[in-house]
Amino acid sequence: MNRLSQIFGAAIVIAIAVVFIVQFRPNTGPVQSAASTCAVEVRGSCISSVEFNASRNLLAMRSVDENRLRAMGYRRLTAEGLYERWLLNEDAKRLGITVSDDELTSELVAGRVRVSLPADKIRQVGYALSLREDLTRYLDVRNRQTKKFDSKQYEKQIRAITKMSPTDFRDYQRKELVAARMRDLIRARVRVGENEAFEQFSREKSTRTLSYVRFDRRFYSDLVVDTSEKAVQAWADANKEELDKAWEGRKAQYLPECRVARDLMVEVKPAEAEQGPEAGKAAAKARIEAAVQRLKKGESFADVARGASDDPSAARGGDLGCVTKGRLSKPVEDKLFAMKAGEVSDIIETEDGFHVIKLEQIAKDADAEKIGRLEAARDLYTAHESERLAAEAAKQVLAAAAGGKSLEDALATYLAQLAPAKDKADKAGAGAKAGEQPAAAKQDGDKDEAAKEGGQAEPGEARPPYTMANHPNRPTVETSLPFNVSGSPITDAKDSTEAARIAFQLDKPGDLPKDVVALENGYAVIQLKEKTSASQEQWDKDREFYTAAMRAAKQNDALVGYIRRLKSTIGSEVKYDQNLLKESKPADDGSGEPLPIEDEGE
Repeated sequence: MNRLSQIFGAAIVIAIAVVFIVQFRPNTGPVQSAASTCAVEVRGSCISSVEFNASRNLLAMRSVDENRLRAMGYRRLTAEGLYERWLLNEDAKRLGITVSDDELTSELVAGRVRVSLPADKIRQVGYALSLREDLTRYLDVRNRQTKKFDSKQYEKQIRAITKMSPTDFRDYQRKELVAARMRDLIRARVRVGENEAFEQFSREKSTRTLSYVRFDRRFYSDLVVDTSEKAVQAWADANKEELDKAWEGRKAQYLPECRVARDLMVEVKPAEAEQGPEAGKAAAKARIEAAVQRLKKGESFADVARGASDDPSAARGGDLGCVTKGRLSKPVEDKLFAMKAGEVSDIIETEDGFHVIKLEQIAKDADAEKIGRLEAARDLYTAHESERLAAEAAKQVLAAAAGGKSLEDALATYLAQLAPAKDKADKAGAGAKAGEQPAAAKQDGDKDEAAKEGGQAEPGEARPPYTMANHPNRPTVETSLPFNVSGSPITDAKDSTEAARIAFQLDKPGDLPKDVVALENGYAVIQLKEKTSASQEQWDKDREFYTAAMRAAKQNDALVGYIRRLKSTIGSEVKYDQNLLKESKPADDGSGEPLPIEDEGE
């Protein structure tokens, strides 16, 4: 009885396949729509707009968010996928790879249909579109009552989703299935040995931790570089050619007139804004009103700005340089260009807070050029000097640590002999007149308390002037989080992985490299603090998963490389219909035009 049941069941399956093949005429050529155009042309071959629209709909059928699809550029992804499908089909002819009618029928009867994406987008975009790496979609081709293949349900599905006739759809899917087999063949050539997988696993799971010190140019430019007019002029005299070149690029910012001004700006603090916009604004206004009272009592504008302003110019006593129109916010600019030299404005409200400005000089023509050249010289000189000082400091501390000192002791020795530039020490010390601690007192007093301040004041209080102890970029010993060989232990490194690469060359904790690490704003000295290696226990636990993931990644790389070679040899001449690639405008309600969605097969 069981034998008869098996024979009877097999006969039914064969009968369905025969009916399917006869009804949809697999050997009949495709019948393209009269309105069909070439979506993609490659070496004289035409990929029709009918296939383009079918692929586009199959790609989008699991997404109801049309706006998201537009953002992904899925029309172009569709066209590029068809282009790569053509390449794979052409290469399949060379290799003799085909798909029989029975094989194609078996896939379609099961509701399995294929679609193509660019090889380098399969993993990322495929995931976003709910596509597996084999780029398979499932259509519901079964009868709802019998749960068996239903030719009418099949035809209803393909016409609704792809707008194709059964004959055209079959021809379209033959090409897709050939391309799928080519992808499988390329991937199947990839092998990952256990030794290779373990070596990569060890590299990724082993970690290092660093101790490091940043030497930031901003610390030196704010506190150490001598920016007195005498020092700047000496540099300008020795570097006339460089200065002349810089001035040529800047002179439009100063001529024919510029205004030398200082700014005292108080912004709304985030903590204050949490209690409501009006409460935050009121607190900021109260602080700038307190600063204005200090000005009225006779304190210099520079001293008050240095201690109370939230603007980056605070370190320079609020000095904005000589400014022209278009460089400041409109309310501040309007007020500045209506003032007379020597005047101090009333409180000006802007989007970022409140300002008080002082107009020190109106410079025209030759006077404007003299000021502009001096400012250009100061900027260039400060950049050169801060770079030099940061590099020298890093190398000095590295040499001391390499000589046997701890990184902490090497840094402390360096900082003990570092003194602020005289003009800047004088300016910081001037704050004592207003009850602010001068630089010397900060260094000789409670350093922990000064470091705790970090250059920041409690809400409602003026920020103390920057000193060697409280500057936000002062050199300190820091510790990285654990990282692997491809990690980024120092976030502002010029080469994000350079520090990790160097760290993995160090043998044991305490070891130092031979040179410093370049940062975006200076240099760093690094020292290996901790070293951990991947354990055999970890490998035994993750071996299967890790090896499979590594194989999948290498298979994807192999496919991308193979497609790249095909493009360079047989398919470099490609042309897209740009009208088809244009993304349609979003619907007014943002809903777009979702495609029919059916339940996926098992």
